[in-house]
Amino acid sequence: MTAEGNPRMIKVLMYHRVVESGELSRTHWTCVHTQEFRRQLQLLDRWGFTTITFDDYRLYLAGDLNLPRRPVVLTFDDGYDDVYTNAFPILKEFGMKAVVFVLGNREIKKNFWDEPLNLPTASLMGQQQIVELHAAGFEIGSHTMNHPLLSTLSEDEAWEEISRSRMVLEILVNSSVRTFCYPYGDVNGSIKKMVEDAGYAVACSVYTGPATFGIEPLETRRITIPGALGSIGFATRLLAPYTRYSWVRWKAKRALSHMSKQYFGTKETRSVPSYTR
Repeated sequence: MTAEGNPRMIKVLMYHRVVESGELSRTHWTCVHTQEFRRQLQLLDRWGFTTITFDDYRLYLAGDLNLPRRPVVLTFDDGYDDVYTNAFPILKEFGMKAVVFVLGNREIKKNFWDEPLNLPTASLMGQQQIVELHAAGFEIGSHTMNHPLLSTLSEDEAWEEISRSRMVLEILVNSSVRTFCYPYGDVNGSIKKMVEDAGYAVACSVYTGPATFGIEPLETRRITIPGALGSIGFATRLLAPYTRYSWVRWKAKRALSHMSKQYFGTKETRSVPSYTR
């Protein structure tokens, strides 16, 4: 099935970086090569997909905008400089747009959170680049102030990260910021409530949340697009019921983990899988 005539079939794709280095795209899942990214946009165009933002979806819910026949949301986490230098020109070439999640703390210039992945240092977008993306129809969303693991913070610290980033970014782009992205995909009930109280209408996770789009807007599930995916893998994610398949796998893993702790007393350890960054 596609999203045709059914907004709940909208798929949300998760990217991080778009790079010109073949080695990076082969060895690090967060890096998609520019040629592969262009090929993916060509496929989207060929299959009749139209990119929208979460702002567009909110306008649709308010009755102020009609959705295209096959809408899809492209998201980019962290606000890397190469999203502006590499992805932006290709998106413009195809008349497409995206949602870019950036940090509120504009003094952070590099990707310190990628150190555990052994990724080389990469620059983040500056203020003028963010403003230019917004002016071009891209949606700018919040990725907290400092990219922390929210569940490890005190309630006051988490609130500051969530709420202050929205205010800072609204001043920067001179527009409402209503979309949030949980760093590392780290979300629980209390964090989600803070996001709602801070005034966000949509928040993106990774593997958590319902398989159906729009059921739980503050825990919107996304489909990861890794660097070495290839055209067949990309087609599988877009044209097959991949979101539900990944949701079923996630639910099964959670159930097995719960059973293991319940019957064998396995202690839960806190870790951040690389795919949630």
